[in-house]
Amino acid sequence: MAVNAWLKARAVELGAALCTATILIGGLAIGVPFLVERIPEVFLYSFCCVTAVLLRATIDLAVRASLVALHGIRPAPASATVRLEPSNA
Repeated sequence: MAVNAWLKARAVELGAALCTATILIGGLAIGVPFLVERIPEVFLYSFCCVTAVLLRATIDLAVRASLVALHGIRPAPASATVRLEPSNA
């Protein structure tokens, strides 16, 4: 996956998480009854939505960086085979 495509995908995920958090906290601000009854859960869910996206992006980036590092390390060249044969001299 190209860098631009990866960034767009993470931006969409982050935008969706922030939108969800905004709607929930906005619902608290205007006094939606079923949200007001569960204030701690609403804040926890909003925090977890955004944190999960950021954590997933961090883990994905770390895995990609380690794969790039592993592919960058090349094995040592194989040593030449030495054949020991008696000389006919």
